Amino acid sequence: MILRQGSRVVLLTVLVAAVAAGCRKKDEAEQIGETVGEAMSGLDESVAGESSAMLPMPFRRVPAGLKGSPWQRAIDGVIPSAYAATCWEPTFSACSATGVRTKDFAGCMIGGATVEGTATLTFNRPLCVVLTAGDAVTRTADITVTGRYGGTLAITSPGGGQTLTKTAEGFEYSVGGMERILTGSGGRTLFDVATRTTAPIVVTGSSRADLKIVSGSLEIDHKVAAYKVTLTANNLAWSSSCNCATSGTLTGTVSGGKHDGKSASVTLTGCGEADVTIDGDTESVTMDRCTAM
Repeated sequence: MILRQGSRVVLLTVLVAAVAAGCRKKDEAEQIGETVGEAMSGLDESVAGESSAMLPMPFRRVPAGLKGSPWQRAIDGVIPSAYAATCWEPTFSACSATGVRTKDFAGCMIGGATVEGTATLTFNRPLCVVLTAGDAVTRTADITVTGRYGGTLAITSPGGGQTLTKTAEGFEYSVGGMERILTGSGGRTLFDVATRTTAPIVVTGSSRADLKIVSGSLEIDHKVAAYKVTLTANNLAWSSSCNCATSGTLTGTVSGGKHDGKSASVTLTGCGEADVTIDGDTESVTMDRCTAM
């Protein structure tokens, strides 16, 4: 009886702690950090997959908004469930005669979430390779991720997706437009973030061992919070064991929202980790799209 009551107390403690943690809303700093992670991961997938059938995952960690309510997360932590990561298994279709490869996620699962929709790689060469200067591949997506307890993450390419072009020194990476909309299980839009490059991202190196972003600017448009910020990259360097850069900085200025006119910076501190500073206030954030490989 005492043991049973003790177990209830432990469960209640976990539930209370989870509720307290879940009450904090994602603010501008977290969205800026996670959007930078999306851009870096997309670049990594393009470089790694430009001559292979590598699968571009919508995320590497399940976004918090798709993990259910605080009490549901607490229950999962006390009584964890096993989920087959079936999204890792399939590959892209073979190269078509016009230089296109497509992946249909077809309801595969990862972390308890279901993934529907397609990702497409469109090459400017019929053999679907990016080997010599001028070769390019454009990555577009029309994907919906549905959480175990409801809620959806929609990933689309309304501005033309992400294009990787081979150069003599490495690559040039441009984002014509990507958008990520997270809707809670109750139907409320939690975030709607669009990104594009305002100056092409210049990349040196050819693999994670020597990949580095040396310049370029990324505009983040947070439509729910009504702000934009354009960040300029400075020496973002990869490590061989992460799908995102693990060091370097991005700096810019916020336009609109409660931080209008304030300076902003993102300092990468490790794989999937960054310090986002807005007007002198720093917050450590985790980037859902970045993970150790």
